[in-house]
Amino acid sequence: MITNIIIENFKRLDKTDIDLSSAVVFAGPNNSGKTSALQAITLWGIGLRKWAEAKKTSTAKKRPGVAINRKDLFTIPIPSAKQLWKDLGTREVKRIDGKQDTKNINITIKVEGFSKGVKWRLGFEFVFANAESFYCKLINPEEKNLQEDIEAALSERIGLLPPMSGLTSEEDKVEMGTINSRIGEGKTADVLRNLCWYVSMGKQREWGKLTAIIKQLFGIELKKPEFDRSTGKIAMTYIENSKEFDLSNGGRGFHQILLLFSYIYSHENTVLLIDEPDAHLEILRQKEVFDILTNEVKKENSQVIIATHSTAVLNEAAEKSDIVAFIGKPHIVNNKSQLIKSLTTIGFDQYLLAEQEGWVLYLEGSTDLAILKSFAKVLNHPILPYLQKPFVKYITNLPKEARDHFYGLREGFKELKGVSLFDRVAGELQKNDLVEMMWTRREIENYLPIPEVIERYVSQPAKDLFSRHDGDLMRKIIEDEIPPAALKDKAHSWWINTKMSDEFLDKVFERYFKERKMPNLLMKRDYDILASFSHPDELDQEIVEKLDIIYGIAKSVVETQRS
Repeated sequence: MITNIIIENFKRLDKTDIDLSSAVVFAGPNNSGKTSALQAITLWGIGLRKWAEAKKTSTAKKRPGVAINRKDLFTIPIPSAKQLWKDLGTREVKRIDGKQDTKNINITIKVEGFSKGVKWRLGFEFVFANAESFYCKLINPEEKNLQEDIEAALSERIGLLPPMSGLTSEEDKVEMGTINSRIGEGKTADVLRNLCWYVSMGKQREWGKLTAIIKQLFGIELKKPEFDRSTGKIAMTYIENSKEFDLSNGGRGFHQILLLFSYIYSHENTVLLIDEPDAHLEILRQKEVFDILTNEVKKENSQVIIATHSTAVLNEAAEKSDIVAFIGKPHIVNNKSQLIKSLTTIGFDQYLLAEQEGWVLYLEGSTDLAILKSFAKVLNHPILPYLQKPFVKYITNLPKEARDHFYGLREGFKELKGVSLFDRVAGELQKNDLVEMMWTRREIENYLPIPEVIERYVSQPAKDLFSRHDGDLMRKIIEDEIPPAALKDKAHSWWINTKMSDEFLDKVFERYFKERKMPNLLMKRDYDILASFSHPDELDQEIVEKLDIIYGIAKSVVETQRS
């Protein structure tokens, strides 16, 4: 088992130190380095075996390094060896005493592990040669227990498994070495039947377990693959609802599960590196598959390291596995009991978002966020970029719900800041690390400059005959629905206390489109469109004040993260 890996200058990873256990989940946003970490472990394994093979045939007392061709990296397909280096930097050029000094920038990967009763440590550095090749050199070749460490490390087999990529209609029988090469190239579609054939032929117990898992998850009976010597091809079928289908007839989720477990059962005693094992699976099956996967890996004396985006997998893993968050420096985040307690009720994905963004915005619904963005755009307010992809949590109009969520997340990420914006509520609001605000008027829709925005909406140029509006009809409906006193006085209490979305806007547009014998083209979810027809001088100063406060919190967090 690999217990620790330190990676420098590899792909998206600078200096990265990751502790590992028998079951580990890598989590984080796209392009954060999860796949790079899996590939780094793979590169270390390739370097180890290349170096060991060269050592066997070499008569030199010291071996400076062994050459590796980029085409040997079938599990890390790259067009140029330079693509392995972080920011493509393979050389560092400095001027010393007026002279140019060039120094190699090497990839270093140091791994610690425990195998066959031996605690070992072994590191390699990789030196760029050209676009096609690089050198692998042993770090600390004079170390005392080197030979014992090498032998222990060589007992660990490393397998990187990408997601299922479809399925070919026919499949030639190939050797296990070819299977691994094609899997490394991402061609899982070419070898699924082969993996099943190897399990069914040589591992009866494992074949029984594989068929039982497929039966449990999909309710179908898996038939043994058949090899046709005359054609050199493998055929495979399954039975569902008393009918026999070719394997190609199955769905992507079924194929994904079959790939996962046929690979596990044909690669026992392996460090399994699995990129998105939940691919093609609906959310209800992701949790179940993760449970089965981790249990079976333990039974096969293997180690599993998973990279995932699945909320279901993260929440399940919070108590059962180590989760490494690739946010900032990769780090284990679920090693405290109080954090586990919080995350099992809140959701681990929420914690990752909290740590990634550093602040959270609480609103009643997505319509509120859309209207805020429209107001910010009309006002050209600096908050707009922060509202494009915020960590937003939609809640009912109850401050306690936001507080429970916020302080639960703070158990694990104490630097978290937050802001809640409620419709008008009774009771005291707080202003500390969670800043609570409410609208003075009934709700955010009360701040739309009505009827001006409605008039502009119906006056917009028609895109077609169907969408052409009737301004005279809308003006009549507005005059009917707004009390005469409120029509004369914009400070009238009607504008402040009416629940504008339900009691006015919904009625106005429902009546308008009904009288025009048209489907309603402007539902409550679309009221941000009305906000976009506002003019800056029509918007209440309170909107600016609220946006200023949110901006101040978001900006302070971003500035802290940068420093």
